[in-house]
Amino acid sequence: MKKSIISLSILISTTGLVFAQETKPSDSTKTNQANKTKDIEEVVIIAYGSQKKGEVTGAVGKVDTKSFKDRPIARVDQALTGQIAGVKTRATTGKPGEPLEVRVRGTASISANNSPVYVVDGMVVDDIANISPDDVQSIDVLKDAASTAMYGSRGSNGVIIVTTKKGTSGKPAFSFSQYYGVQTIEKKLDIMTASEWTDYVTEATNKKWVALNPAVNSASDSYEVRARYFNLANTYDYNLANINYMIDPRWGTNQVANIDWQDQFYRPAAIQSYQLGVQGGSKNAKYAISAGYFDQEGLAINTGFRRFNLSAVVDINITDRWKVGVSLRPSYSQSYGETVDGKDNLAHKMLSMVPVAENAAGVYTNFWKNTRYRWAGSTQSPIGLMENTTNDTNEFRLLSSLYMSYDILPGLNFKISGGATNNFNLNNGYTPTFDLITNIPGQVSIASRRTVNYNRYLGEALLNYKKSFGDHNIAAIAGYSAENYRVTTQYNRNKGFANDDLKTFNFTQSASVLNSEYTASEWMLVSMFGRVNYDYKKRYMLSASIRRDGSSRFGWNNLWGTFAAFGGAWNISQESFLKDSSWLSNMKFRYSWGENGNNSIGEYRAFGTLAGGNYSFGGGLTNGLIPNTIPNPDLTWEKTQSSDFGFELGLFNRIDFTADYYIKKTNDLLLQQPIPSVTGYNTMWKNVGSVENKGLELDITTKNFVGEFKWNTSANIAFNNNKVLQLGSDNAPIYTGFSNTTNIIQVGQELNAFYLYKAIGVLSTADIANTSVAKTSGAIAGDVKYFDYNGDGKIDDKDRHIIGGPTPDYYWGFTNTFSYKGFDLSVFFQGQQGGYSYALLGRAIDRPGMGTLNNAMGNWANRWQSDENPGDGKTPRLDGTTGSLLDTRWLYDASYIQLKNITLGYNFSQDLISKLRISNLRLYVSLENVWRKDNYYGGYNPESVQSDGTDYGAYPNAKVYMMGLNFNF
Repeated sequence: MKKSIISLSILISTTGLVFAQETKPSDSTKTNQANKTKDIEEVVIIAYGSQKKGEVTGAVGKVDTKSFKDRPIARVDQALTGQIAGVKTRATTGKPGEPLEVRVRGTASISANNSPVYVVDGMVVDDIANISPDDVQSIDVLKDAASTAMYGSRGSNGVIIVTTKKGTSGKPAFSFSQYYGVQTIEKKLDIMTASEWTDYVTEATNKKWVALNPAVNSASDSYEVRARYFNLANTYDYNLANINYMIDPRWGTNQVANIDWQDQFYRPAAIQSYQLGVQGGSKNAKYAISAGYFDQEGLAINTGFRRFNLSAVVDINITDRWKVGVSLRPSYSQSYGETVDGKDNLAHKMLSMVPVAENAAGVYTNFWKNTRYRWAGSTQSPIGLMENTTNDTNEFRLLSSLYMSYDILPGLNFKISGGATNNFNLNNGYTPTFDLITNIPGQVSIASRRTVNYNRYLGEALLNYKKSFGDHNIAAIAGYSAENYRVTTQYNRNKGFANDDLKTFNFTQSASVLNSEYTASEWMLVSMFGRVNYDYKKRYMLSASIRRDGSSRFGWNNLWGTFAAFGGAWNISQESFLKDSSWLSNMKFRYSWGENGNNSIGEYRAFGTLAGGNYSFGGGLTNGLIPNTIPNPDLTWEKTQSSDFGFELGLFNRIDFTADYYIKKTNDLLLQQPIPSVTGYNTMWKNVGSVENKGLELDITTKNFVGEFKWNTSANIAFNNNKVLQLGSDNAPIYTGFSNTTNIIQVGQELNAFYLYKAIGVLSTADIANTSVAKTSGAIAGDVKYFDYNGDGKIDDKDRHIIGGPTPDYYWGFTNTFSYKGFDLSVFFQGQQGGYSYALLGRAIDRPGMGTLNNAMGNWANRWQSDENPGDGKTPRLDGTTGSLLDTRWLYDASYIQLKNITLGYNFSQDLISKLRISNLRLYVSLENVWRKDNYYGGYNPESVQSDGTDYGAYPNAKVYMMGLNFNF
């Protein structure tokens, strides 16, 4: 695979050379110079401003809005997938409305946040959920420290800058965009069918029946024979059947229902979006207003997400010197449906459901007044749970900002701005009484209500200076900012109600209070910063910046952190000996170094906190408070130092190539460390350890054909090596993952490496007899065979060892766009090579010794049954003894190749649209998540992950088939 991707990159560049058409000799110099100027003058957004591309000294990536404007994406972060080298996105869940996991140049922290900071029109925000992709003008990603250091404490994980559309001078220009599509499940899991499951249960039951009385009983004994053995008066009263020894004689007939639970649980679902916008204004006042509606039904029944969003941006020139502007972005979203992802939640329950039920109950088996199928477990119908459980989240968000700008002198500007993020989140839950055989309606029903108020306020003052002295150009800024964050949460959960008719939370009607909680937290950040950029004749560029941050999250002795950065670049293509060359359109070398901080560990980690407790007072217990955590007044910033070596090359005005090599080292990691128990505590937050990321990023774009038929190619690939360098004074490993057993953080290894038993096959009868074959205690033929890592002749905890990690060797994106007359076609591939995923979902329904009351993965149809019938050589016997071990049978190569999107569009001719009195009309069809090739058998998606770093049943991704329409008037 690695060779194929490298070959692909070579092919792309070769293709650009082969198909490049020469410019006419008489115009070559003129054309080349024009293209050079265009390239140099292209503007990219950087921290607290913008800069011409040719003057940038750092590593900055840009997402072309054309790459996502005709795709069915709900969130702006989805537009980043596969577009920029060094920016890795992961769809950890396919649940509608959920964000992607975004990493810029690897994972640098263990306990602190690893997500990049988002900046919308200059304002730092925690989330971009209420920004419609249709409102986006550009997306720029700052990757190296020289670019991100101006954001100080929030720049260590990269900065994603979203610039929205602004008003323009002239008459109102309206735009309308709309699409409608149908979603289907991207992939079903291989679960045993009804016939495979009944064969599976028949084998297990017959073994027990024969073992009950080996001298008399036979596997061929009929149901009637077994019924008489247990003295069943009514032989065919299946409610009396002893399921441990008796097989349902109705299997394979129409007397019972055979159910494919995935087909019942997941459905084709609609997705639709509508956006109306208007831009206009005069010389002194410009505006951009838009309104949108997005609605995505979930693949899982009774789940979905919808959002209503507004945006209003107004900029006014009061005088030639005074400017003011305001933006308001309110949104209201609704997310509904029971929880599907995670352990013991509904994807897990649905997949483990027995595929057989009584005809009368069908998919509502073991629900309401339907008894459970005798040969099934006690799990209630997941269909009934999804259809009748309430779990609704309503969220109102308001992102607002205001600025005032004054030109003090030519080239000297002062700007003050303020912004606020206000979110109100309300979740209502209601679980009715589903078992009406032993209960009455409302008796064990549970209602819950959670409200979260989130408020963040930011104020900034910025002084900006630009001046040219002949061939020398200087740009400098100095600023001050302060922000305050506060969140309050109230949660109540009650049980027992008069009935299930009114599914609302009511304190007075419940029988008992299960939870009643109120929490509040607050933090502040104060910052001072400055930057100077210098260039000489657009050839030699230098930049330097410094920022000082003070965070209330740290100890009193170390509230402040100072972060500096510098960068330099040499644009060799502007030298006199290359300036007029016909073959070279750009060549630039860059270097940067800088340091960033990270304070995203949550509130009050540095301070001693109190918790509720009881005291003996006056002969009885009295409620009070007791110390809960130990303070650390010296707790301070994580610090990430980063160096970047960059090279840019443009050839023949057809090929643009960029390469960056970086070294990124994070020191003073924020970790909870064990401390002597004599202190009265077990752990304490400290600054210990370091992690390193090294990587290479390559981007290339080519114009393969120009003229009436156009063909452009864009490709990127990124390699990253992650390594833990230090973990405290003793370098003691940290165990993480499921129950802190599946993963390990250890010096010399990548973060969260997998720490498991290695399964190497199935034990035969000869292996059991052979003392030289290492085995677990009490192992029997048909059990899993493990690798004896330490060579001591037995399998125990000492044989767990590191087997790979979650970090891919490289990830890539590859896009081809074609256009001919009014037609255009875009084909987008992306993927990754290397890394592993651990499917605890697979293990939950795929381990020996778990019994037959649940369904299992399809590989169990090819299980070990005897030495003569060993199955696939990997799946053990159904009654084995090693089911409790966490081993590599559920560790999967996370490599994949995905055809992410195909879009075919047609732009109608001007002759037609002029008759309709519109300025343009575009019709298109788009297919999202078209095809994926992966090795992930134990789950829906190799990118899926829950909070413990493993996949315990994630919401599957959707294929989308859609049609859209855009026009302006």
